[in-house]
Amino acid sequence: MRWKYWAQRADWTGPRSFTVRQDGAIVAHAAAWPVRLRVPGRIVPSVHVIDWAADPAYPGAGLWLMRQLTAKVPLAIATGGSAITRRILPTIGFHHHGEIGWFAKPVRPLGQARTTPDPDWKLPARVLRNALWRFSTPLSPPRGWAAAPLAPEEIPDRLWPQPSETTAVTARDPDFYRYVIRAPSARYALFGLTRHGELVGYFCIAFARHVARIADLWLATEAHEDWSAACRTAAAIAAAPCDVYEVTAWASTPLGTAAWRQAGFRLRDRTAVSIRGDRSLLGGRALHVQMLDCDASFLTGETIDYLT
Repeated sequence: MRWKYWAQRADWTGPRSFTVRQDGAIVAHAAAWPVRLRVPGRIVPSVHVIDWAADPAYPGAGLWLMRQLTAKVPLAIATGGSAITRRILPTIGFHHHGEIGWFAKPVRPLGQARTTPDPDWKLPARVLRNALWRFSTPLSPPRGWAAAPLAPEEIPDRLWPQPSETTAVTARDPDFYRYVIRAPSARYALFGLTRHGELVGYFCIAFARHVARIADLWLATEAHEDWSAACRTAAAIAAAPCDVYEVTAWASTPLGTAAWRQAGFRLRDRTAVSIRGDRSLLGGRALHVQMLDCDASFLTGETIDYLT
């Protein structure tokens, strides 16, 4: 919590956890995960709202806090949440702006079966299905592609995400990654992507218990075959440790969705993306959102949540 809410970040001043209190007791809470949206010629300060909760005995406290938090920046992003949260968001000014696909590929089906919480009679069929999924596409980098660990300072500026006429991106830089790799609840690893020896992109893996999450991936091209090759390369690196039984990733654009499918990943879930604020700043662009743009990459529960 100290790292998540109060550790220093270059893209936000002050704390990121906010509460409403009544007689000293917390009755509502919301947190800001700073996000800088990049559109051509501009960076828009934004927040991804996380950890929003309120005591139903104090109606309106949570809504008031949400409005106070989102008023600090031109744009706010919300994804997922409970059914109640999804019903409330439109009433406080959030508008639908696409969706995130949750993609997954089983890596070691037997290990996954041994560690599946609450196994039932469907488990043998699931093992067979996951074995077929595992071997449906090669879990190796395509010819000419490779990846190697990099420090944030080794990634040139030209390879950080850049917007286009159709896509807005979330900004990255060495300061952001210096914050990420200090996370105490997950181990992060940053890799550079090379094609025939030339550095063309990067990806970041968050290692949870038996699951490797490709928390961030960017390639300095819009070529579909290159994105598919990059996803295959990232998946192969993520699956290499013997205790990784599943690899997962996000995609919020048609390019990313097609690339993960071609890399052998299956769509396992969808999450709506909502925006509050001056949506004209995005100019109708799709939003490239990754797990590192909220707390999705480091959240863990008492049990292992396999998507497959």
